[in-house]
Amino acid sequence: MFKHFNIYIPLKNQAVAIDLQEPLQVQVKVKDALNVDVKGRVNANIPINEKLNIPLTQTLTPRVYFDNMVPISTVIPVKETLKVEQSLPIDTKVQVRVLGKDITLPLKGNIPLQLDVPIDIQVPLDQKVHLKFDAPVKTVLKENLHIPLNAQLKTNIPIQGSLNVPVKTALNASVDVKNTLPVKIEHGELKIPLSSMSLNRVKSGEDHSSPVQNQTK
Repeated sequence: MFKHFNIYIPLKNQAVAIDLQEPLQVQVKVKDALNVDVKGRVNANIPINEKLNIPLTQTLTPRVYFDNMVPISTVIPVKETLKVEQSLPIDTKVQVRVLGKDITLPLKGNIPLQLDVPIDIQVPLDQKVHLKFDAPVKTVLKENLHIPLNAQLKTNIPIQGSLNVPVKTALNASVDVKNTLPVKIEHGELKIPLSSMSLNRVKSGEDHSSPVQNQTK
């Protein structure tokens, strides 16, 4: 009839020893950064926003076609020796003095000329000249090229080394305690069902160390 009754024993600052039958499931917060050895490859997306200055020196041979009037204003120096070999025809009248008198005589014929005539003059040239040509032209290109570069570089980077990694989230851990733990109960209540209790009856003349158990419910 007492199997539905319980005994409540208050506990205050009670020291007990307990054994854990199963591992404890806890959450661990790591305050310090962890040293982790890393070896492998990592996919990375690297943004690039730069202005490149590229010096360029190159010899080019483009083919040029030209057909146009070109104005020319210059002075051409002429320094030559002109050879003259020809006959000079003469048909004129000359005056001669004969016996104190001036007489006009007709002169007609060919005079052979053979001489060198030096020429040293500056010839001005100011006019338009028609130029027409189609030919390869050799030119040297020396320039600094300013090229804006704005792109996303996708690459696979090999990583090998020790990294200092901060842990910002709590970690789930399982703690397996093998030893008996001393625990102090500050405030609590021990519930003992009467159905779990039994009475011992000791017969006279028997050793108290060998009781006979008789469970009463």
